[in-house]
Amino acid sequence: MTGRTVLLATPYFPPDTGGVEQYTWELARQLRARHGYRVVVAATVGDGGRPGRYRERDGLVVHRLPAPLRVSRTRLGTGWITALRALIQEERVDLVNAHAPVPLFADAAARACGAVPFVLTYHTGRMHKRDPLRTAACSLYEHTLLAGTVRRAAELICSSDHVRGDLARLFAGRAVTVPPGADLERFTASPVPGGPRILFVGSLERATSYKGLTDLLRVLPELALYVPGVSLEVVGDGSAAATYRRLADRLGVARRVRFSGRLAGAELVDAYHRARVVALPTHYDSLPSVLVEAMAVGRPVVSTRVGGIPSLVTEDRPGRFDGTGPFDGTGPGRGGTGIGIDGGGDGTGLLTAPGDRPALVAALTAVLGDEALARRLGAAGRRRVEAGFSWERQADRTAEVFARALSGRRRRGVAVVAPYYPPKIGGVENYAARIAGAVAGDPGLRAAVITSNTTGRRTTVRVEDGLPVVRLGTWARLSNTPLSPLWPFQLPYWLRRLDIDVVSAHAPVPGLADLAVALGGARASVLTYHAGSMAKGEPGVDRLIGCYERFLLPRVFRQAAALVAVSPVSLAAGHSGALHIPPGVDTDLFTPGPPAVRRAPTVLYVGRMDRTSAWKGVPVLLRAFAQLADLPSARLRLVGDGDARPELRAEADRLGIADRVEFTGALTGRALVAELQQAALLVLPSLSQAESFGMTLIEAMACGTPVVGSRVGGIPYVVDDGVTGLLVAPGDERDLAAACRRLLTDTRTADRFGTAGRRHVAEHYAWPGLTRRYLELFREPPRS
Repeated sequence: MTGRTVLLATPYFPPDTGGVEQYTWELARQLRARHGYRVVVAATVGDGGRPGRYRERDGLVVHRLPAPLRVSRTRLGTGWITALRALIQEERVDLVNAHAPVPLFADAAARACGAVPFVLTYHTGRMHKRDPLRTAACSLYEHTLLAGTVRRAAELICSSDHVRGDLARLFAGRAVTVPPGADLERFTASPVPGGPRILFVGSLERATSYKGLTDLLRVLPELALYVPGVSLEVVGDGSAAATYRRLADRLGVARRVRFSGRLAGAELVDAYHRARVVALPTHYDSLPSVLVEAMAVGRPVVSTRVGGIPSLVTEDRPGRFDGTGPFDGTGPGRGGTGIGIDGGGDGTGLLTAPGDRPALVAALTAVLGDEALARRLGAAGRRRVEAGFSWERQADRTAEVFARALSGRRRRGVAVVAPYYPPKIGGVENYAARIAGAVAGDPGLRAAVITSNTTGRRTTVRVEDGLPVVRLGTWARLSNTPLSPLWPFQLPYWLRRLDIDVVSAHAPVPGLADLAVALGGARASVLTYHAGSMAKGEPGVDRLIGCYERFLLPRVFRQAAALVAVSPVSLAAGHSGALHIPPGVDTDLFTPGPPAVRRAPTVLYVGRMDRTSAWKGVPVLLRAFAQLADLPSARLRLVGDGDARPELRAEADRLGIADRVEFTGALTGRALVAELQQAALLVLPSLSQAESFGMTLIEAMACGTPVVGSRVGGIPYVVDDGVTGLLVAPGDERDLAAACRRLLTDTRTADRFGTAGRRHVAEHYAWPGLTRRYLELFREPPRS
């Protein structure tokens, strides 16, 4: 219990209705009850209200400030900074938490704080208006006044990852996500009723027409053809309410629509309980609390793939329907609606594209006509809310932010800088992603990623898997190296914008990592080098690479505060003070498959198939596999992608083995695990020192799969010859064929290698122990 006073500064507060109002009211209640804060609220005067200090029946102190002007729904007033400054002194406020995006009120609170810690909570992405002039005005506000408010904030909270990503230049790298929640004691689950009632809950103001009620009304006539007795209840009120009633009359569905007005408390909960499905076909939104509440009472939801909704609603795929008759259990589909059925899954609702009325009909018909689907979606939704969207949980997360702001503790910002990053597949990409994820999970650190944009010159900023990812535009490519003349200017900008303290740079691809170390300024840099020499066997290119590795790279090594080599053959390994932190594997995901006798006789390769990665040795593997003609049931599966695939297919055809060679394309996650678990062995036939480790080797070993690797680069440090796998001479197709034959025909040896490999990986390559060493470096990095 803190005993401290927090001021929630919000432009609207109950009895005003809306998402921000509900969020701040619930937060105030929970901060008082669970964390012992004395909560004071500052809000504007609503319609019919009067300025002054009020004590609400739930124990909150609410100051209503005058707002005589109004632009659209935005209340405006003068003298707010002075009034808020006096209020902060009068109430002896210890921390101010302002809620936006409604312009000016939160900005006034930030400027009234003085030395009092200020926390900004932002509830929506960029403000879009139907009027281009008003949209431009909102954009100007976001780039000027709001940007200044963000800079004043000790901590930032966003109500969804969508908000962090949509306004990434303001929030990426600094904000945490605390979405809206539900009061699970009030919003209790109940059985899904059989009646075909649809519920819409939302504002009926003209300014919130994007909520999609018009779409819902317009599909009712068609929906009635498929679902006899279908009805719609509309909860909400506002300036456009009469317009919606006239539209229902004009469409001939007025008798099917019940306008219930604004409901709150038990009446609102009862409305949710009456419904079979809650629909919110919004065209623009962040993360609507309506959907959280609907899921809390166990109702399936139908909404759209906009804003943060997909992060809340896990999509299920209902049945297809041709639109020619009533719902028959296979669902509405009518060709391009994007709705399909799988008959199962753990989805919590159905999502469509905004404005796609045929898809909306399909989704609603599916839920209204299939009781089992409705029950399954509703139950999954309740579980989803219980697991992560209770107001108790959201208040606890907010209190953690407040505690940091009050103590002056600042989370150290870490930028993981890598030339490539997932979804691109590769060892460096996976390694960098693991470090970024570990940083994000540390309460004392903040994570951001800076990488290259593999698709064009434009710089993009998005939140991916909860992490802000900046993809710098790529102007050119030299072999496998992305380059841009703008990076020397963009990198310092983004390191400053993301408020970065430590740079975790990853090479060997020259360019981005080198620049990050060189341009990091006073920031500590941890450089991880992943390879031996990058020589490619091409005289002209190799001369350039030799000059880089001989003259430039040692200077970059010396400039880094800490140097990490991922294997003993990494060029960083020989430098004084270099640390050895190898790649790791998720031993909870990569688990052992069946014994060798139950596996198909499949030889597996996982890796790149680019022309610039010819050193991976895939042609050698094809020639070796061609020598296994005496094992006609054996198959070779090549997992990965790249521009060399046509040449490899042609080589397989020339060797007469095309019917036994399968190209699967790139696989990740459980699909990759399944391949490794079922294969008889995995082969990494690399030809040069560029293969400093071989990530795929330890992934296969974790799955209990024996491995064969070339005696080159870092592979001999990973594979214990004759214990966890076999080593062969690089480029020796006969040696490779003999090793494959042995493991395909001797299942006892294969099982022995597989068991030993799994044990070796668990002891030496489990990710948690490896990333822990990085976190220690980031918390207290050595100085350059």
